[in-house]
Amino acid sequence: MKKALSLITLILFAVTAFAEPQLVSLSNKNGKTTVVFTLSSEDKDSNNGLGIDNIILECNDQTYKAKHVDAKFGETTTVVVKFKKVPKMENARLTFNVNGEEKYIDIDKDLID
Repeated sequence: MKKALSLITLILFAVTAFAEPQLVSLSNKNGKTTVVFTLSSEDKDSNNGLGIDNIILECNDQTYKAKHVDAKFGETTTVVVKFKKVPKMENARLTFNVNGEEKYIDIDKDLID
């Protein structure tokens, strides 16, 4: 029984230790492109801090720098990023740094509303 509990604990730790950013939504409304994603508490540093910077949307062989960033911090941090309107998204990828570590999200063009 102890071995089973230890194994379950180890698996849960491994899954949360490698938590990836999750895309929540993507829209091309009101003359801008808005991307919403979440970060888990595992992305916070040892002082419970979370620094997000260098947010770039890459698509159609072009790069777009974030025009506005807003974050709601908590157990799960929700980040809202606005870019100038991207007319057509193909092979889109959002790249950014979290506490100095590079992260990315591949964006499926079917998510645009």
